[in-house]
Amino acid sequence: MMKMIKFLVLTLTLVVISPPISIYADKILMARECHNARFPTTCMQCLESDPTSLHATPYGIAGIVINCLESHLHILTNNITELLVKKQKGDTTKSALVYCKKYLTAALKFLPYAKTSLKNGKYDMAGRTIAFALMFPIRCEDILETAKFEKFEYPEIYNQINLYGQLSDAAMRIIDRF
Repeated sequence: MMKMIKFLVLTLTLVVISPPISIYADKILMARECHNARFPTTCMQCLESDPTSLHATPYGIAGIVINCLESHLHILTNNITELLVKKQKGDTTKSALVYCKKYLTAALKFLPYAKTSLKNGKYDMAGRTIAFALMFPIRCEDILETAKFEKFEYPEIYNQINLYGQLSDAAMRIIDRF
């Protein structure tokens, strides 16, 4: 009787303390999908920010990374808009910010096509669309640098563009494996 109670207590302790095996398996899938990205940590942070990623298929994981792309693009666009309000008329960086906002708004229009292509099994088209959408933030960065928009003064803008590039790379590499 005493052995049975010890066994029961030990079993219950193991069940309560250890997380379900499926969560480990899903984290393994997430890590496997992000492994081939040049910046796997960025990819994992994106996936871990979405609670549905624990139950996602590889296709769902690619969709979640595209959602992160959209989210970061919205944040970047909002930050550019806030800076536009602060800049004085005639400031050379203000016109650069106006062009940036146009480019980023254009990029936002392409990401839904990437999602639709992914859902419809058109993986090459999804990857090409993400690559095309990446050109807009890169062009924005070039315009800002040409206008002498200081990296050290506004590091968050350049960091967000860089993060968008890292997420784009992750999404394209995940999709390339389908």
